[in-house]
Amino acid sequence: MLLIALAPMLVIALALVLYFTLLRYGDAEEALVQRGAAMARQLGPAAEYGLFSSNIGELKRLSQAILSEPDVTGVTFYDRDGQRIASSGTTLDSGHPMDRPDGWSGRSADGRTLFFHAKVTSIGIAFDDPFQAPEAAATNRRVLGSLTLEVSRAQLLARKLEILVVTLFSVLVMVGATAMLARRLGRDLTEPVVGVEEAVRRIRVGELNARVEPHPAGTVRALEDGINEMAAALEVARSRSDAALASSEAELRKQYEFANALLQAQSDAGVGMLIVLDGRVVYANDAALAIHGYSRDELFSLADVALLLPPEERAFHLLRVANNLESGWNGGRFETALLTKGGEIRQADMVTTRLRGGGAMSARMVVIETDITERKAAQDRIAEANRELLRQKEEAERASVAKSRFLAAAGHDLRQPLHALTLFSAELDERVTTSDQHRLARQINTAVSSLGEVLDALLEVSRLQLSDMQPNPRPLALGPLLERVALNHRPAAEARRLRLRIHDGKLWAYTDSQYLARILGNLIANAVRYTRHGGIVVGARRAGQFVRIEVWDSGMGISPEHLQHLFQEFYQVGNPERDAAKGLGLGLSIVDRLARGLGTEVKVRSVPGRGSVFSILLPRAQPVVSAQREEAAEKSGVLSGRILVVGSSSTVQSSLVSLLRGWGCRVGEADSPSLLKSVLESELPDLIVCEDGQIAALLASLESIAIAPPVVLLGESPSEELRGRIAGRLGIPLRPARLRALVQHLLEDTPA
Repeated sequence: MLLIALAPMLVIALALVLYFTLLRYGDAEEALVQRGAAMARQLGPAAEYGLFSSNIGELKRLSQAILSEPDVTGVTFYDRDGQRIASSGTTLDSGHPMDRPDGWSGRSADGRTLFFHAKVTSIGIAFDDPFQAPEAAATNRRVLGSLTLEVSRAQLLARKLEILVVTLFSVLVMVGATAMLARRLGRDLTEPVVGVEEAVRRIRVGELNARVEPHPAGTVRALEDGINEMAAALEVARSRSDAALASSEAELRKQYEFANALLQAQSDAGVGMLIVLDGRVVYANDAALAIHGYSRDELFSLADVALLLPPEERAFHLLRVANNLESGWNGGRFETALLTKGGEIRQADMVTTRLRGGGAMSARMVVIETDITERKAAQDRIAEANRELLRQKEEAERASVAKSRFLAAAGHDLRQPLHALTLFSAELDERVTTSDQHRLARQINTAVSSLGEVLDALLEVSRLQLSDMQPNPRPLALGPLLERVALNHRPAAEARRLRLRIHDGKLWAYTDSQYLARILGNLIANAVRYTRHGGIVVGARRAGQFVRIEVWDSGMGISPEHLQHLFQEFYQVGNPERDAAKGLGLGLSIVDRLARGLGTEVKVRSVPGRGSVFSILLPRAQPVVSAQREEAAEKSGVLSGRILVVGSSSTVQSSLVSLLRGWGCRVGEADSPSLLKSVLESELPDLIVCEDGQIAALLASLESIAIAPPVVLLGESPSEELRGRIAGRLGIPLRPARLRALVQHLLEDTPA
C-alpha cells in the first residue's frame, strides 16, 4: 500500500534523474566539440609560418605539441593545393581538405573520433606601402594551407558510461531504499492495525480480558493504550455490574422476604389487604378474611366487591367507582361501613390504590382496610370528654376573667385611699420634729410603699390578663428613658450604698416606651433589692440590626436549677418567709409578659455569688427629631413655681396641695370646670397636676389659651389622642420622690 503511495514520487524522481543525465551528456559532448574547435582555431595562426616557409620541422614540432593535449589523437597539415605535408599521431581522416570550409567539423564512421578543419591564411601587406590600413590588408588575405585536428571521443564515452553507471546505481539504491522504507512502514502500520482489529473483535464478542500487544514501532501506541484502557474499564465495569447485579438480587431477595414478613405482620396486626380485578376479589390476606367473616373461597366467589358493603351503600359505591375510572382516578382514602357475613355492620378505614395496566375502564386496585369500629367508639367517648373539658375550661376562664376584673375594680377603689395615705405619710414626714416621730413616719412610709408596690403589681397583672394594655411601638431614644427609669431607683440604690450607672451608647430602638420602662423598672428594682455590695449597670449596645439592653448586678446570683422557674408568678428564690419587703414574686412574671407583648424575650445569665445579667433584644431604629420631654434626676433644694392642682377627690387634693406647699411651691386648687376656668383666667400657672378624672375638662379649658403650661397626669395612661398633650404621667398610688423629681424637671424647663 505504501509502495503504491510512493510510486508517483518514484516516477518523478526517475524522470528527473533521466533528464539531468541526458543534460549532463549533452554538456559533456558540447564541451568536447567546443574544445576541439578552439584548439583547431588556435593551431591555424601558429602554423602560418611553417606553411608559408614550408618548414616541415616547425610543423612537426607544432603537431607534437598539440598531441600532448588530452583527447587529441592526430593532426595533419596540408598545403594550399591540398597535399599533406606533415602529420602526427593516428590520423583517420581520408577526406580532401579542399572540399571542406574553414571551421568544418565531423566525426568518423564509428563515431569515436571528431574531426575539426581550419584554413591557415596570411595577411597580404605591400612592402612598398607600410602604412596601408588594416582593413585593406585584411581583404588581401591568402590561403597558405589547412589543417585537420582529430579528437578522440573515448574518454567522453567512458565518462558517459561512468555517469550512466553512477546514475543507475543511485536509482537502484533509491528504489531499494524506497522499497525497504515502504516495507518497513507498511509493517509498522499494518501489523499494529491488525493487532488492534483482532483485539476489538475479541472485545466485541465479550472477551473483555483481551489486550493489544504493543508493537515495537510505536506508531499507534496511543490507540493501543486507549484500546487496552477501554478494555480494562469495561472489564472493571462488568465486574462492578456483576457485583451490583448480585447485590441487587440479594437485596431483592431481602426485599421479597421483608415484603412477605411485612404482609404477614400487617395481617397479624389486623390490617386487611384485598386485590380487586374488575370488581372481583382475587387476593385476600387472613386479616381481611377475619374482618369480613368469609373464607377465602367464599370471598373469591362473590360476584362483586360491592356485596361487602351494606345495601344502602352499594349503589353509591358503584357510581363512585365508575366516575373515578372515567376521571383517571388513581386511589384515595375514606371511611366506610362494612357488612360482615354474619350481618354485622362494622366501620373500616379504606385506602385504595389503582394498579397500572388494563384499559381505561378496568378496575385493578389494591384495598388496604382497617377495622376502626372500636376506635370510632373511643373517639366518640373522647369527643364527649373533650366537650366536657372545654365547658369546664370556659368556666375556669370566665372565673379567671371575673377574678381579674374584681382585682382591677378593687385596685381602682383602693388606689384613691392609698394615694391619700401616701400623701399624708409624706406630709407627716415633713412636719414631725422628734426622732421617735421621724422613726414612726419612716415606718409608716415603708409600710405604705410596700402596700403600694403590692397593689401596683396586682393591678398590672390584672391588666395584662385582661389584655387591657396594647403596645404602641415607635422610634425611641434609649438614653433619656434609661435615665428616667434609673432616677426612680437611684434613692433606693444610694440608701444601700450601691452604684447605679447608665450607659446608653446614644442608641435608638423601635419599641413602646411604657412597656420598656416597666420592664427595666422591674429588673432594676430586683437588682437593687438582691444586691448587697458593688452596684448595678444598665447599658445598651448594638447587636447587628438590633439593640441589646442589659441590666448587670453584683448580687447573690441565681442557681441554675431556679432559672427555668424564674419568670413564674409568685416564685421567689430567697424569700421562704414571704417577707413583703422582698417583693411578691410578680415582677419577673410581669417582665416576661411585657416582653412577649413586645415580640421578644428576656434572657438571663447568672453565676451564684457573683451576680446576674438580664438582657432584652429590640429592633434598632434611626434617630428622629422628638418633642418628648425628658425626665431629669431628682435634685435636692426648695422648689419654686406656681402649680395648679386639679383633683376629683377633696381628700387627695388637699393632701397633694399640702405636700407641694411643703416643697416651697405656690399651689392653687380647682375641683370643678367653672373654678378651673376662673383660675386659669386670673393667673396662668407654671405647671398643672391633674388627676385622670379631670383631664378632659382641663384640656378643653386649655384650648383657648395661646401658651398652655405643661400638664402632669396622675392615674391611668391617657388615650392616643391625648398622649401628645401630656408632659408626664405618674401612677397612683403616688410616690412623692418621683413627683418631686418630675415637677422640678418641668419647672426648670418652663421659661419664667
